[in-house]
Amino acid sequence: MKKILPFIFTICTAQDSYSGLINFNYAGTVDGIITSLVQDTVPTGFAFNQFGPDTSYFIMGSITEQENNSFDLFISILQDTTFPLQPRTWEIPGQGNQENPLSLESIVILMPGMDSLFVNEIFDYLSDSTIFGDSVNFDSLLTNVFVELADNLYLGLAGEIEIFDVSDSSLSGNFSSTLIKPAFYFPPHMIMVNNGVFNFNQINALDLTVDDFGIIPESITLFPAYPNPFNPVTTLRFTIAEKSVSHINLDIYDLKGKIIQSLANGIKQPGNYEIQWNAIDSPSGIYIAKLQSGKIAQTTKLLLIK
Repeated sequence: MKKILPFIFTICTAQDSYSGLINFNYAGTVDGIITSLVQDTVPTGFAFNQFGPDTSYFIMGSITEQENNSFDLFISILQDTTFPLQPRTWEIPGQGNQENPLSLESIVILMPGMDSLFVNEIFDYLSDSTIFGDSVNFDSLLTNVFVELADNLYLGLAGEIEIFDVSDSSLSGNFSSTLIKPAFYFPPHMIMVNNGVFNFNQINALDLTVDDFGIIPESITLFPAYPNPFNPVTTLRFTIAEKSVSHINLDIYDLKGKIIQSLANGIKQPGNYEIQWNAIDSPSGIYIAKLQSGKIAQTTKLLLIK
């Protein structure tokens, strides 16, 4: 059975986060199925409604791992003026300059047949918690996607996305779209989607922050894991500053806030440390490593691909 890779990320400003289902078939130059279910029970689609300085964004998507160890990515970015989200229909691509995709009201992207390097690039772009609080950084994100991955993506040229049922804890909708590859081909490379549906339930963001007690010297530093993505072992490096003997905890969390494994718990002398996490018994997905000493905590995201 195909394995489905969850692709969920959280942002640090005003935001509603969701998990759920995105399902559709696509046909044309290439054919395939996007489905956000693992073993028919666990939803792995993601969505969030983000409030920016002069507009709001609704972003949803899913990555499906195919049998040949390639990945299909679907992502939709909708601009609006209301927050939180309200029922509405977006035309694809909507208002804006089609020669400048960054200006479009609704962006629909499908990238079939990605390899793990592309998955890593997308993960790096979208897991940057600074991009959505700043319109310049958000434009930079989209520019990176279009420039770096232009030869691999299909872009929505026509169709519509409707969100018709919104409550305090859930939302539902459907969509159809004609997508074309921006790179020049003759005849054009085109994909049709006619049966897209999505259903999401709001989730509580994983609270991995600590209270702000003013400027506190960084007595601990957690570095990005390597390798990342990984399968099944990655190494976490951290330092404890000189003249700082600390009681530290290094724990691995899933996105529901559950501790998956405790890697370190005790007194550590100043110095550099490396600890491996062997995730052989954990499913593919995104995890968070949290290093804490007293009121100081640092986190880093981990992407496990099996």
